[in-house]
Amino acid sequence: MKKISFAHKQKVAFVASGGAIKAACFHIGVGLALEKKGLQFVGGTLKQAKKSSGTNGNGSNGSKKIPIQTYVGSSAGSIIASLLASGFSLTEIIQSFLEQEGARIPKVGYTDLFHLSRPNIRKYIKAFWPKKIGIGSGGLETFVKNHLSFGGIFTTVGIEKYLREKALPTNKFEELTADLFIVATQLDHPNKSIFCKFKNLKPRPEHHAVFDNSVSISHACAASTSLPPIYQPYPIGSGKELTYYYDGEIRETLSTHVAKDVGCDLVIASYTHQPYHYHPEIGSLADYGIANVMIQAIYQVIEQKIHSSRRLFQHKKMVLDTVNQFFKDNDLPDKKRAELCDILEEKLKFNKNVDYLFIHPLSQDYQFFLSDHFNLSENYMIKIVRSGFKAAIHQLKNYEFQS
Repeated sequence: MKKISFAHKQKVAFVASGGAIKAACFHIGVGLALEKKGLQFVGGTLKQAKKSSGTNGNGSNGSKKIPIQTYVGSSAGSIIASLLASGFSLTEIIQSFLEQEGARIPKVGYTDLFHLSRPNIRKYIKAFWPKKIGIGSGGLETFVKNHLSFGGIFTTVGIEKYLREKALPTNKFEELTADLFIVATQLDHPNKSIFCKFKNLKPRPEHHAVFDNSVSISHACAASTSLPPIYQPYPIGSGKELTYYYDGEIRETLSTHVAKDVGCDLVIASYTHQPYHYHPEIGSLADYGIANVMIQAIYQVIEQKIHSSRRLFQHKKMVLDTVNQFFKDNDLPDKKRAELCDILEEKLKFNKNVDYLFIHPLSQDYQFFLSDHFNLSENYMIKIVRSGFKAAIHQLKNYEFQS
């Protein structure tokens, strides 16, 4: 099979989805594979760029690799995207995983990930106090709604503090040379927020999104990683301007449209929501408890959303290809063909110049599915990095990124 070349691509984006520590490690493995295939993550601060003019971000100099300079992150992916956009290399991020001496990034700890807010007896008593929030028959659902009214067990305050005080060289989007977009979902409104450095970007109405350049990187990541019931919704602002946010993938699993809307012509999406595929060595998930059954159900829903989006893209492409071929086969005017295709692209909101690559765990990698989402042991994290690398190498085998 002839390989497809993307050496001509002008603007490449890396989109990283959520999935806790497991997803973060997987994204690093995918990144290593992308570098091996001829791409390069470019980032850093404007101040660093002035000091090292002539280098090409992330320690490169004179490389012919295709640069990745646009990053879109949700939940755990927002943290990896922020580190890459800040100029840290994949090796430096791995060194922080291993807590190696001299690592530029301090290792994140369980106390950073699972921050308990200060004890507030009144608050917790109030959380269990009966509330009348709807008409109910007195069943289990009504009991849960009226009595378990706390938003989550932990907060992402520790994640915000870790990024602000220990990891990031700057906490301002506008001080980065790369374009960084962090996605969070508004709890009390039917919108998602895309935090970035740009002031005048306007998303298409169908995405129900708003661009916001008023938030720091650490607060944006804390908002994007807040997933109840593990984490409480994260507040940003004060008074009447206070807005609560939670996980960035509630509305859309992959925000690939962000990269397309800002002019990227190659969008590489890394995600870990791969359902379990039956394997004789493991058998049925029915024998592995409710937690694995629930994860399988969630992953199947997410996978269906991703596949639906990909099928829609393919259908639009097929329509345009059919029109082009029809005009050619019937020797119809090329000018009219071009005019009709332009109209269809506008109506379908389709850009024929944009290509997408989706990288996910291999279906036969059942050990990946069964692995923990929150595990900071060195051996575990390296194992997940290897899973990401293998999956990416397998799924990129038919593509070339260098001429």
